[in-house]
Amino acid sequence: MKLTVSKLKEEAIAFCKNESNTTHEDLIGVTDGKAVGTYIEHEFEKYLKNKYEVTIGSSARGIDLPDLHINTDIKVTSVKKPQSSSPFKNIEQKIYGLGHNLLIFVYEKTDINDKCYLDFKHCIFIDAEKTGDYNLTKILRKLIKLNADKEDIIDILKDSNVPGDDPALEILAEKIIKNPPEQGYLTISNAFQWRLKYNNVINLDEDVDGVHTYEKFNKKELRNYQTPIYITDEICGYLKNDLKINPEVIIEPFCRIGNFLKSASDTFPESKLIGIDIDKKNLNEVDSTIPNITLINEDIFSLKFENINNDSYLILGNPIGVTNSELSKISLNQSNFKNKTDFEALSRNSNIDISEYVILKIINEFKDTNTTIAFLCKTTISRNVFIELIENEIPYSFIKQINFNSHKAFKIDADACLFVIQFGGKPLTDKTCAVADISNPSEAIYKFGFKSDKFYSNIDDIPDLEGECQIEWRQGVKHDCAKVMELMYEDKHLINKNNEDVNIEDTLVYPLLKGSKLKKPIITETSMFTIITQKKIKQDTTYIENEAPKTWKYLNDNKDFFDNRKSSIYEKAPDFSIFGIGDYSFKKYKVAISGFYKNPIFSLVYSEKTMMLDDTCYFLSFDDYDLAYITMLILNSRLVRKFLKNIAFIDSKRPFAKKVLKRVDINKCLKLLSFSDLEETESELELDTYLTKEKLRKYEELFS
Repeated sequence: MKLTVSKLKEEAIAFCKNESNTTHEDLIGVTDGKAVGTYIEHEFEKYLKNKYEVTIGSSARGIDLPDLHINTDIKVTSVKKPQSSSPFKNIEQKIYGLGHNLLIFVYEKTDINDKCYLDFKHCIFIDAEKTGDYNLTKILRKLIKLNADKEDIIDILKDSNVPGDDPALEILAEKIIKNPPEQGYLTISNAFQWRLKYNNVINLDEDVDGVHTYEKFNKKELRNYQTPIYITDEICGYLKNDLKINPEVIIEPFCRIGNFLKSASDTFPESKLIGIDIDKKNLNEVDSTIPNITLINEDIFSLKFENINNDSYLILGNPIGVTNSELSKISLNQSNFKNKTDFEALSRNSNIDISEYVILKIINEFKDTNTTIAFLCKTTISRNVFIELIENEIPYSFIKQINFNSHKAFKIDADACLFVIQFGGKPLTDKTCAVADISNPSEAIYKFGFKSDKFYSNIDDIPDLEGECQIEWRQGVKHDCAKVMELMYEDKHLINKNNEDVNIEDTLVYPLLKGSKLKKPIITETSMFTIITQKKIKQDTTYIENEAPKTWKYLNDNKDFFDNRKSSIYEKAPDFSIFGIGDYSFKKYKVAISGFYKNPIFSLVYSEKTMMLDDTCYFLSFDDYDLAYITMLILNSRLVRKFLKNIAFIDSKRPFAKKVLKRVDINKCLKLLSFSDLEETESELELDTYLTKEKLRKYEELFS
């Protein structure tokens, strides 16, 4: 069979899948990127020659697949530094492309013990006319669209350091005007050996004509986060060597192409393997050489497991990437922990991660059997599942969270783990879960769990500050209309985020501080402002027409922005309503924290006109500066910060939300913090000395 460009693209993808799911002993210990690239290139060429009639080129011929109907060069690059070199021919290549197609393999290499794994992150095919320089072709195409003349083009060529004298650049400019280049997607230097950088094409948000990638060909597979084989090998090794399990049946729900099953077959050769997937296409790609395996094209929850009579199960896999479309095919039923419909019961007000749903359903199915469950999931999910086990009094004999590098494995930013639960043995009475790292899974780093019915992210060495804060924590202003409501001064004119002049009264304009600006212990200035339309929730806003007629007109001129706000809280509310507003908003002094920060810092915020905070902030409000100042010192003390880190989950979207902050008991803080402790905090924050014993005594009297 003769190779075509279409077949080349298909085979490149198949090659990437195959090579990502096998080991490469020849590359163990190899650190030279060129050597790795040569190995991959030769393996792909052998792969093609075994299936097609194709000419394989050489360095003398210039490109790897020189047949005129293929005309493609193969480039292999590490994801850590995605680039390669290309022989310099002429400067026009930077504008009109290299003259041939490019097939680019982008890999990540991992050595574990005596095995080497290649994880192919991208497989990209770029048509010849798209191989020009990204920035230069983008500028030239824009200029031509604006009817630029030859001189304009020459100026851009000179600014881009395109080599050549004036006559040569003039000829090139004339050609560019008559024959505009296609948009290129490489970054090409002017060095003698051009450096071809592939970041632009790797980071494409969507397909473009002439550029085809492994990701775009396989949207479903990438969305499902297929687990690299080196991770499945490591997990199965841990389950056998550390937990000493020997399951009769191993089940991988949502098995996709079966990497866990492949590793399980090697690790537990006597076990019966069952791979389950709702998508038959996935099952067709499972390695056909895996012995003792049964593949079932079904969903995990409609399958009748009571028909499988065995003593021990291992259920493992990766539901991180289970999609809504997949879940919609799954059979839902009314049987669950709380006797409600599945989503109502398990969603905590319908806000549930799909993988959490999957894990909870499987626990409910197998909790009364001799079963080990080992799933990859986000660390936030493992905690939610743990809480469900405790709250629903489901006994378990072993539980552990083993963290791993999710960005390396799946290119996701969320913290992830292997979450292991065992049923069927002697139930544990300790309401904690040990946390370890995949590099040393046997050794616990810390534990999270319950102590006196309070949940802690770190159960060890907790300062006794637990209670109810004596001052109420509030959240900042919410308006969901930043383009209209948030303003800045430019040349003494107010400008909104639509870059429009805003001619309104100062009456309802207040300084605004965003959570991202809460980085200093004392803040008295901001460059942003906001319109505050109400002084309390649901206040009628028609008063604005009389008190600030220009503001009223401005709001009505932009009413469409307000009407298009999606949140249901604005339904049946007065026009231009805001939330997170009350008497507390207008107090002069506030002690505030950003809910998003991983490392808590509390800022004392004030200005001549009351400074408002946005809804990413949480704050305590005061009329007295000394009260606010001392509260800021208390909350920034080492003791309180340690307590907060023990009760907050740093990997959450908002680690320091109201439910966490309100657990800090100010009275208990005062009992454990001395004057010298607060002096030390003042010094650590690099503040001038302001605290005195008399000020602290008055503060203590208020809270005694």
